[in-house]
Amino acid sequence: MRPRHLLLAGGGLWLAACSASPERPDGGATAAIGTPFYAAFKAVGCIATVALAAPGSALLAMTDRPDKEAVARELERGVAHNCGGRWTLAGS
Repeated sequence: MRPRHLLLAGGGLWLAACSASPERPDGGATAAIGTPFYAAFKAVGCIATVALAAPGSALLAMTDRPDKEAVARELERGVAHNCGGRWTLAGS
């Protein structure tokens, strides 16, 4: 990136941080600056979960285990937990 683009991007983040009120329930500056990092980490976790759960579910379908429906539901719950929900950083 050119230094001019870095300055504009950095200025935008600082503007978001400065305009945030400390009384905001959504985290303000921390949420504005931390959301890209949170989304990137969540994407890595989601991709890893799907990469493990999809083949595991396919292999499970080929078995004759009596509990394979319960195990498949647990795999689906894990994917929903790691990939679902908010992708933005919210304050507590």
